Amino acid sequence: MIKRKSVLAFFTVLFLSVTTFSFAAPSSGANARVGLSSDLIYFVMPDRYKDGNVSNDKLDGFDPTSTAFWHGGDLKGLTGTCSPGDDGLARIKAMGFTAVWVTPLVTQAAPTAISAGYHGYWGIDFLNVDPHLGTNADLVAFSACAKKLKLKLILDVVTNHTADVIQYNGTDAYIPIDWAKLKNPSWLNDLANYHNYGDMKGCRSTGDCVTQGDFYGLDDLATEKPVVYKGWADVYGQWIQKYGFSGFRVDTAKHVDTEFFKHWQPLILQKAKNAGVSKFTIFGEVSETTAFNLMTYVRENKIQTVLDFPFQASATDFASGIGTATDLSSFFLYDDYYTSPTSTASNLVTFLGNHDMGRVGFILNSKKIQTPSELLARDKLAHALMYFSRGVPTVYYGDEVGMTGTNSGNDQMARQDMFSTKIPDWKTELRIGGKSVGNGNSFTLAKSNPLPKYLTMLANLRAQNPALANGTTQTRFAKGSVYAVSKKDPAENREYVVAFNNGLKPQSIEIATATSSGGWRSLLGSIQYRTGGATLKFTVPALSTVVFKANNRIDKVNVAVSKISVVLDDMTGYYQVSGKLSSNDLLSVEFLARSTSSAAWTSLGVDTNAPYSVYINPKDFLGQDIEIKAVATNSKGKTFALPSTKFTVPAS
Repeated sequence: MIKRKSVLAFFTVLFLSVTTFSFAAPSSGANARVGLSSDLIYFVMPDRYKDGNVSNDKLDGFDPTSTAFWHGGDLKGLTGTCSPGDDGLARIKAMGFTAVWVTPLVTQAAPTAISAGYHGYWGIDFLNVDPHLGTNADLVAFSACAKKLKLKLILDVVTNHTADVIQYNGTDAYIPIDWAKLKNPSWLNDLANYHNYGDMKGCRSTGDCVTQGDFYGLDDLATEKPVVYKGWADVYGQWIQKYGFSGFRVDTAKHVDTEFFKHWQPLILQKAKNAGVSKFTIFGEVSETTAFNLMTYVRENKIQTVLDFPFQASATDFASGIGTATDLSSFFLYDDYYTSPTSTASNLVTFLGNHDMGRVGFILNSKKIQTPSELLARDKLAHALMYFSRGVPTVYYGDEVGMTGTNSGNDQMARQDMFSTKIPDWKTELRIGGKSVGNGNSFTLAKSNPLPKYLTMLANLRAQNPALANGTTQTRFAKGSVYAVSKKDPAENREYVVAFNNGLKPQSIEIATATSSGGWRSLLGSIQYRTGGATLKFTVPALSTVVFKANNRIDKVNVAVSKISVVLDDMTGYYQVSGKLSSNDLLSVEFLARSTSSAAWTSLGVDTNAPYSVYINPKDFLGQDIEIKAVATNSKGKTFALPSTKFTVPAS
């Protein structure tokens, strides 16, 4: 399969033999991986998980009969006893998760007549835990339990806005006198630190309303100002120092100014380093559904990584049965857009549903109506695809017990209680793999639901076989209902084959592999196979995932090298640089560039998925004559150089 090429060919040079020249030793690409790249994340809304302290249920805004108000879950409930068999963090750890992402914990604005800030996105005091969730001391205990269980903690943070405090008299913004000192720290009470242009859907700015307007009426900060981005670095640096968070998920990252992460992120990373937290990870919420739009936030705005909304759409299309294996294969070809010296698609935080768009079970059923047994199988298929493809998988709390949703299925309808609920619709709604919760609770029902056991099994496979946990991935087969990949961990250099079938009938396939001797063993699915040299033949059952592991290390490592080509990509304006080479092996190909007036080569990034490409931002080389080369490294560490090519990037 060939990656999409632009119709505007810019420059192509063809050599038929390998050219040798001097260059730095090839990079493994490991420096481009974020700290969470091998983790498995559990995303939870503390107010809806478990009530560990009933005394804070008396606070204003508590109404467990309404989906719009506080329900009583808190940090004590989520922490639990920290002992095996408990429903708190120990339960999450037992399912194989290695990190826990919590919605914002900061103090929220007072509830209105129609809703409250149980979700955490209406902050006013950004230095303290909201009393509905507990105390700062409770967060210390939560952090200590996570450390004991070797769970990383990820905090959801908001930098784009605060709660809606600023009011308008016509077009004049003001802060009501009673609220003049409402926010903490004090710089948040200065009107000059906000844009004050009104709602983003009709703001008064002559600039970009997406970044300068109020997000659904919430006070939009002027994130381009040093007082703001330095202030946020001080605020969130304290959360790292006091509580040991290993990462931040940044809410509404699409809505801050384009330079914000270049200013704020280095400050946060330094504060994390000072606090002894290595490889701190920041990922942003950018609700873009195409890779060529999403990648600009990583490549140009310099967010470390982002939530992978395109994966969510493609994975649920495939798992629901409306998407084909070819569609899925085509989707993964766009991964090269993210490849740079400091980024890779392997850093993308993948998910199947969330607290805004709704749960995976609801989404699968919405795309294609399923019988209960088929929906369970497709739910398992979706999770297996997420666990065993590239990226950092995230499971939304409650999905592991088959929660779905009612009515629209999104927003408030996707924020169910894990503990006994008082919402009538939630008592009777469909549960995948089990009966409705009724007057019971999800912790008890989970014991008879097959989903927790299945997800735990997937997590254990990832833990025991690092190649399955975001390892090098190469598409081997994509036809009809079956998508199959080979995977490897560079340290192990052993091939794994994973195949997914979204069809209602078993399918027999034959694939070429990089392993010709020693045979295979099945890790998932009791599947018979036949092998002849480097060919593997097997049947994938309907609505199933199968996993094979080679008994011997990769031994088909020959590489045939041909050319480098450069074309202008019409979707982005970037140049697509491709290295044409052929191998059954799972190669690592590094692309390098230099100005023709310089002796120093600079890495453009490492691609580990054929066909091998990177994308060059022309802004990085405006008006320059540049030379590009590439070096492929096979599974035995031998390198193969592709001939270099030269071209000129226009000055504008």
